[in-house]
Amino acid sequence: MFENFGYKVASLAISVTLFMVFRGVGAVQRSVDVPITAVLPAAHAGNAVLLTPLPERVRLTVRGTPSVVVPLRGEEMGPVQVDLRDGRRRRIDLDRSLMTLPAGVEFVGFDPPSIDLRWDALVARSIAVRASVVGSTAPRTRIGAVFVEPERVRARGPSQALEAQEVVHTVAVDASGLSPGRYERRVSLEAPRNGIDFGSVQVRVTFEVTPLLGERRFERLPVTVRGLPRGAVHLDVRPPFVAVVVTGDPELLADLLPSQIVPVVGVPEAITIRGATEARVQTLTLREGLTAVVEPTEVLLVPMRAP
Repeated sequence: MFENFGYKVASLAISVTLFMVFRGVGAVQRSVDVPITAVLPAAHAGNAVLLTPLPERVRLTVRGTPSVVVPLRGEEMGPVQVDLRDGRRRRIDLDRSLMTLPAGVEFVGFDPPSIDLRWDALVARSIAVRASVVGSTAPRTRIGAVFVEPERVRARGPSQALEAQEVVHTVAVDASGLSPGRYERRVSLEAPRNGIDFGSVQVRVTFEVTPLLGERRFERLPVTVRGLPRGAVHLDVRPPFVAVVVTGDPELLADLLPSQIVPVVGVPEAITIRGATEARVQTLTLREGLTAVVEPTEVLLVPMRAP
């Protein structure tokens, strides 16, 4: 009975170990990342739209013998598919029913074990389009009028997000270095956010590059009457002073003196002024690139009796 006792004990230990392994006592755990996909409601106005961003992958932990679980790969075991077409579920419980596991692999759990869901109603409405024109134009010029066509686009998305969005901007239109003129570009809209979709819309942006204009106002400039024949009755100007607003190249404006601006009223020789008469005030020719507006534009010419 006690012959080769040591060999018998060793054989028994090996047998027990093998038995335990095959019965799972020697199993190991392994975690792999598996893809997750969801079937969502159709994207029609009035349907529910999912606000919660779903993770691309979830972590699955399984148990089994090393020879079975070590070679496992997430792509081979997934994806985890969830049906959300009813648009009413408030939580996804990630459990054993979502997986088909190979023989000899025991399910332990998911991380996270569940995902809370938020929903909103899908709505559609039109939103105003605004063009974004950027960049430094040629020296002493600026970006003038900007037009966009169409002026509004149809947008679709969650009601709360869509109600908060008043306008959608175009991608930036670069006007760097452009000289004065009218320009046209076809561009797309900015990347959608918050689940809002504008479709694959392109808009036409038309903009002008104009010379850079400055403005100076000159007050109390005396009005000069010109064209009176010799010996004609003297005319009193009311009001005798006017204001002149000059616009144009800022460098030219900086050098302009009040004495260089002469508001005048012309009296044709063939006209005899016998009573108070309205007359338009003009300015003598200014330097090229400057324009003037007189305030007020008309004065009264009142004949004065000789003393």
